[in-house]
Amino acid sequence: MKSLCEELEITVAELMDGEEAEEKSVRSYDEDQIMDLLRRTQELEKQQKLLYGILLIVMGIALQACSYTLGGTDIKDFLSGILLGLAVGEMLMGVYMLGRTIAGH
Repeated sequence: MKSLCEELEITVAELMDGEEAEEKSVRSYDEDQIMDLLRRTQELEKQQKLLYGILLIVMGIALQACSYTLGGTDIKDFLSGILLGLAVGEMLMGVYMLGRTIAGH
């Protein structure tokens, strides 16, 4: 963000405000505070994605356990298969989200 502001010849505060600062205007924040806030926001978003990935994996495991409790009749076997498919799908999505988050995408 700092390199973008340097290219545009504006400050980070001006970029965030969307307008040029007047000569004698007083700001209640500075560029370091803005950059720190952006860094913290990105870190929280990364943690949120990690938690979603873990939650999907846990839910997939729970569905898989539920699918094994069903069975015996054709309808129960069918429902068990559906639950097992959903469980595998959820776990794969969880692993995908974890992988993307850890890789930094």
